Amino acid sequence: MSHFVQNTLSGLKKLLDNKDQMKSLSEEGEVYSVSCSFNPPIKSNEVEKFESEHDIKLPEDYKAFLTLHNGARIYESVDDDGVNIGGGLHLFSLDDIKETQEVEYISEHGIPIAHLLEDCYLILDIEKLKSGDPNYLNILEFTDIKTLNLNFEIFLDRYIISQGVPFWSWPIYTAENYYRTR
Repeated sequence: MSHFVQNTLSGLKKLLDNKDQMKSLSEEGEVYSVSCSFNPPIKSNEVEKFESEHDIKLPEDYKAFLTLHNGARIYESVDDDGVNIGGGLHLFSLDDIKETQEVEYISEHGIPIAHLLEDCYLILDIEKLKSGDPNYLNILEFTDIKTLNLNFEIFLDRYIISQGVPFWSWPIYTAENYYRTR
């Protein structure tokens, strides 16, 4: 299987200005400024060490990301002065994963690889990984775990295409309930 993580990130980077910022369009026409930052890559032996320590084989598409960037921050909101005011997707470095795994209510659901939307985490479902299920990515919202039926690279691609809007909740909104939920 070829992975398109690199193409997705390259496309995003082409949209950034010289301050690694860009304008983003959100729901109902809201325009705001966002920033993106990317950590340096990780060495493959560090990934192997992590896998060995945790007795897990990380998915290939996620390892492809780590070899490009050992963590990133995508679509963090910035004010008019360029000061980060939060939000966005914080893709963890391997060190961030280790630190976040120490939080029991998170680690009991799998391996946390990202934080987003205040109290949400992207989780690698260990059982699905072990069984070879390609839809191994879950989202932990507060204390509720939801299956996204996605892998990492499809999630990342859709997150970037949707400009940081929670695309996974779109199917629940209909013309009947959309306006009542606002």
